[in-house]
Amino acid sequence: MGLAPNPIKKAGSLTAMKNLLRHFLIGMLLILGSGFLLSHSVAQDLLEGTEFPKQYLVQLSGTVMNETFSGAQALLTLMTPAPGSNNRYQLIIEGFPKKNSRNSFFWNAEHSEMTAIANEITCDIKRTFVKQVPMHFIFLSPELLRHTGAAYEEEKYAEKVALPTLINARAGRLKLRLHSNTVSGTVWMKGYDPVEKSFVLYSARLYGQKSFHLQPKQQIQKSTTVGE
Repeated sequence: MGLAPNPIKKAGSLTAMKNLLRHFLIGMLLILGSGFLLSHSVAQDLLEGTEFPKQYLVQLSGTVMNETFSGAQALLTLMTPAPGSNNRYQLIIEGFPKKNSRNSFFWNAEHSEMTAIANEITCDIKRTFVKQVPMHFIFLSPELLRHTGAAYEEEKYAEKVALPTLINARAGRLKLRLHSNTVSGTVWMKGYDPVEKSFVLYSARLYGQKSFHLQPKQQIQKSTTVGE
């Protein structure tokens, strides 16, 4: 006579299969859910479905050539990219109220590699870029002030008449987090200063509020050296 099936063993096998199936279904739901959230984040439109640009007036504070600074300003404009662009947005940052404002910088996202996920944008200037990119930062080279002496009045006069040095960026990164009414982030740029004859690193934090219809002025010509 054959042995009768063990009902306890059979019930245990069914329970194990049910548990395995339940864990499999839970895993699939988690994978599908995370994929949906990621696609939703990538698909978020910071321009809110319009073709109108957004503008932010930002405050800059940071260091350049071991000198700390604060109180510099820049104008950030976010807009739709040009046809054929590889970037999700076009992004311009320029000095304010003058384009050549001391300790400000110029960034044109069209000439950098952009990654945009949800409300975060990262742009990179790669050292491997063959052509020089039209982006720069501006600061007053100490060399322009050295021959004026240590007198406080002379140094302040030199700062007024000397034209800040424009340093073309050879590498850099811009990271932004944008909301409907505010923006925050960091930037660093590195380039060669022909006045100091050395490489200079510019790094800054930025924070700003949404603004409307602002336009920076063209640079005001000043003497390039304090003795002119």
